[in-house]
Amino acid sequence: MNGELKRSILIFCLLLAFWASGAVVDTALWGHETYRTPDWLIKNLHLFWLVLNQFLLPLLVLLAIKPKFNTLILYLSAAFSGSVLWDLIYSVLTRGKLISDSLERWFTLDFLNLVIGVGEAQAIYFHILRILISISLFYWLYRRLKKPYSYQP
Repeated sequence: MNGELKRSILIFCLLLAFWASGAVVDTALWGHETYRTPDWLIKNLHLFWLVLNQFLLPLLVLLAIKPKFNTLILYLSAAFSGSVLWDLIYSVLTRGKLISDSLERWFTLDFLNLVIGVGEAQAIYFHILRILISISLFYWLYRRLKKPYSYQP
């Protein structure tokens, strides 16, 4: 089997997984009168939605299309900036202001009883940190791409 066909099959499978996880989230969010959403799904919805559907699957699709280390650096740089943008938009839509306490339950792992929260006072520092990481990663990518020809995995 040639490389192009293998890559096409991989992308196809990853996209199916992406859409399947979207169906899980859709089911959990909207529910139906004839079907009761399982408690374990409701408690761990953020794992399905944020980790799997919004982070891991797009990364895997991107790496399947262009499996290079530079692709990973680019994705991580975009992910840090994108997470700031996501939080700012969420804050405006849910609280009516750009910086708010909308991050008070930023990430939760119920099965470990772990809650990572960021209050309004810390949110600005958290946003700045993620933007700086994003800029640093992008600068690193820029330096790798501008180097004279060398082996780049």
